[in-house]
Amino acid sequence: MDIKMLHKEGHSIRAIALMSGLSRNTVRRIALEKMPKEFKRVKRGSKLDEYKGYIEKRYKESGISAIRIKQEIERMGYKGSVTILRRYIQSLGRQEIAYKKMTVRYETPPGQQAQADWAYAGRFHDKEGKVVSIYIFVIVLSYSKYMYTEFTTSMKTEQLIECHLKQYLRQKGVDDRERFL
Repeated sequence: MDIKMLHKEGHSIRAIALMSGLSRNTVRRIALEKMPKEFKRVKRGSKLDEYKGYIEKRYKESGISAIRIKQEIERMGYKGSVTILRRYIQSLGRQEIAYKKMTVRYETPPGQQAQADWAYAGRFHDKEGKVVSIYIFVIVLSYSKYMYTEFTTSMKTEQLIECHLKQYLRQKGVDDRERFL
């Protein structure tokens, strides 16, 4: 319900108050103001504010229950309920879960996994002056983080196998491929 519109249409303050369910003073204030006032949320303190540091420290150290922490902070002067304390401790747990999800570590034993990918490097001129596309093959061994890169002019399966073989031989320290095979 738009109070300003009703007032412009000629309805009285009393009639608008009856229609809207607001007090006449509220209707008068809204109808006569030029610009609506910006809503400001009042920052209210909590009974826990002065104990939050202690609560967080104790909860992270031992993970004790809200009842036990309440008994401890009551000796320090806390007068609030256990419900407020439980809500705060629950928020600490959610933060902890969020932090754990941010850094998920995945360990693999040696020789079990590698991650390989291709990247497009752009188009360049070869020795004959012909424009060719250049691709980069990259493989990282998951355990040792050993990285091998190679520039190629193709991403076909034969080239992929060739790159894997070269990476394996280079890692083993074999220079001459023919001698190895």
